[in-house]
Amino acid sequence: MKKIFLSSLFTLGMLLTFAIPLSAAPSIQLVINSEVVNSDAPPVSMAGRTMVSLASLKPLKLNLVWNADQKTVTVNAPGVKEKLVLTIGQKEASYGEKTLTLDVPAQLNKNRVVVPLRFISEAFKAEVEWKSEKNTIIIRSADQVEKYNKLYQGTDLVAARKIAVDLPSKDENTLDNTEEGVYYQFIFPEGEALRYYYVVGNLLTYYEIKDDVKHLVWEGVEEDSGKYTKEKGKRPPEDKTQYYFLQERVDRSVTYGKVGSGKSVNQALPAKVTGIQDIIVPISGEVRKDQIK
Repeated sequence: MKKIFLSSLFTLGMLLTFAIPLSAAPSIQLVINSEVVNSDAPPVSMAGRTMVSLASLKPLKLNLVWNADQKTVTVNAPGVKEKLVLTIGQKEASYGEKTLTLDVPAQLNKNRVVVPLRFISEAFKAEVEWKSEKNTIIIRSADQVEKYNKLYQGTDLVAARKIAVDLPSKDENTLDNTEEGVYYQFIFPEGEALRYYYVVGNLLTYYEIKDDVKHLVWEGVEEDSGKYTKEKGKRPPEDKTQYYFLQERVDRSVTYGKVGSGKSVNQALPAKVTGIQDIIVPISGEVRKDQIK
């Protein structure tokens, strides 16, 4: 894993009269803080290096200023005093009072400044992981690294589950709940946090988290009999042991327990509750077993 720290970014809109051609890297996916980035300037390959555009790092909220006369880009992150200055065609860049050296010079591709990934790690200290077998670049900003450590390696199952359900997903339901009395529920396999069901009334949605991205794998509308009137996607096999966390519609209290056991615990939510993820509470004796090292 290559370590990198990035803090934020903005899009770069420059109209230039020239650009140095680079070869497109085949189907490289860029994921930043669990968001799949679709950019008009995707990662490219040059001199054996994967180059990424500063413009495609928009989710990191960096501020960029382009100087057309000097062919420089000045980058700064909110709350950080030092500024990074890149010059097109030059391997050296300044960061505050330091001079940083790039493997490959900053270049222009489709009116976007592109730089090698290793340089991003040195300049912004973001955490970056290159998954060559999946042609995927994963970037986590400095303020998000601890969160992902808890999600994947943490032993605190409640904390990992809350992070999992709070991750963004661009996948949307195509089916609808058809019950009048709506309640909200999460269902997790025993000891796991990286896959779960989210239930709204009689609409069940199944998610899995892989490579920082939360995918909607299956959804179904359930009848009282337990059969599904509608389904989309691949229904996951039934887990031997599952735990549910259900928020009552009227008093917002939480009911939780083992699925199918007939026993449940009712608990009032604390006043500080801010989101639906807070209905996830500890299960006595449950130990996490799906950490990824």
